[in-house]
Amino acid sequence: MIEINKKEDILIPFNKIGDADWKINTQKIIESIADNFGEDLKEPISNEEIEALETKLGTALPENLKLFYQTFGIAEIGEQLQDFQEVDWIKDIWANAPQYGPDFTEQDKEILPYLITFSDYLGNGNMFCFHSETKEIYYYDHDDAPYLTKIFDNVDYYFKGCLIFAQNDFSTNREIDNWTEEIVIDLVGEKTVKKWRY
Repeated sequence: MIEINKKEDILIPFNKIGDADWKINTQKIIESIADNFGEDLKEPISNEEIEALETKLGTALPENLKLFYQTFGIAEIGEQLQDFQEVDWIKDIWANAPQYGPDFTEQDKEILPYLITFSDYLGNGNMFCFHSETKEIYYYDHDDAPYLTKIFDNVDYYFKGCLIFAQNDFSTNREIDNWTEEIVIDLVGEKTVKKWRY
């Protein structure tokens, strides 16, 4: 279990997924999360399952999202990665009942056809999506129009941020919330963190 007593103890798992120590560092955090909540680690996902999902979607997953799934499966990262049966084009969620969906802006409608969900933000209705062509990461915020905002250039930033924020639970010192936020702001900017976390 990771123990954090000062800001310097917070583990930044990688610069990008695939780096030399990314597996070791990510595993330390994921195992600590599982220990903390008394949960079992998830099984890695096979190439066959990933290919079946890509066939269903009609597009490739981002390479480093695939690498994460192949290494750690649908791991607990402090936010809820979707099971493969839930991963889908966001435009199709409300296709059969558009009256229950958001009133997408013209700006949203330009990007909407390209976005595929892969993560629920704490089960509050907000979701993270990847762009089917550019593989950039977008955030669906059900409270604010425009509802769709590009938030990261790639999935590595999303996982890195989640794994840093998840370490809030590894210390009784409540100053840790400020430490992790400062670290993630340094990585992705204050505007992005405010959109994501608030």
